[in-house]
Amino acid sequence: MSKIKVLVVDDARFIRERVASMVRDAFPDSSVDAFENGRDAMKAMQARQYDIILCDWEMPQMSGLELLQWTRTRPEYNTVPFLMVTSRGEREYVLKAIQAGVNDYLGKPFTSEQLVQKIVKALGKGGRLSPEQQERAAKLLQEDGTRKEPTSKSMPKPKGLAQLRCSNQTFKCAIKDLNLREVKVVIKNEWVFPVLLDQVVVDIEQLSGDAVARLNGFVLSVQATEARQDSPYVEVRVQFADDDPEKMAHLSKYIASVR
Repeated sequence: MSKIKVLVVDDARFIRERVASMVRDAFPDSSVDAFENGRDAMKAMQARQYDIILCDWEMPQMSGLELLQWTRTRPEYNTVPFLMVTSRGEREYVLKAIQAGVNDYLGKPFTSEQLVQKIVKALGKGGRLSPEQQERAAKLLQEDGTRKEPTSKSMPKPKGLAQLRCSNQTFKCAIKDLNLREVKVVIKNEWVFPVLLDQVVVDIEQLSGDAVARLNGFVLSVQATEARQDSPYVEVRVQFADDDPEKMAHLSKYIASVR
């Protein structure tokens, strides 16, 4: 095949842009379309044939699972690789996706290498990816890994995902560090930032997925993760202002699970 047609579906704009960028870097001859919910993606699939679908689970209007189920009822998409890219990694969610016909599962957060390896695996099996394309993707990943190695060593692995709700904006973020007093999160630099000392709510989901701690606090600091004006990510430090025993118990359980 000469051109890979990729469909990316995620309600978070920075995730859509990140996945699309990763795909284009590894497969320069690819065509990537991105949508924020399953319903818009479904309409696009009816108008165009895609070679692989990279989809989030939780989205407004139509979830990733619902899109997957609809996809498997369509003759033209019955065997097209469907990769679920989501933070929902609990056993019950994985089983639901498998039963619906998912081809593979990739948990957030993920690296470019992990995503591209999944794509190569999915498309290579059905002969949808030529040996030349596989070789080029592997080479680009190797070069990319060499360039980014110093950064990856200095950046600690995220301790999970959260949602930062401010007075006029909601940010999806990765947890860099946390304790019972404060949390440090990293958000994508989209030139809109939390306001210093603004009251916020941090939604931290338990890794098991059985509960969410909604912690009140305020913004202590906002700074770039790199010493340059176009830093791709911004670190936000939030001081908790909650003393609810139930919330603290939930937070303690979460902290213990990621240490």
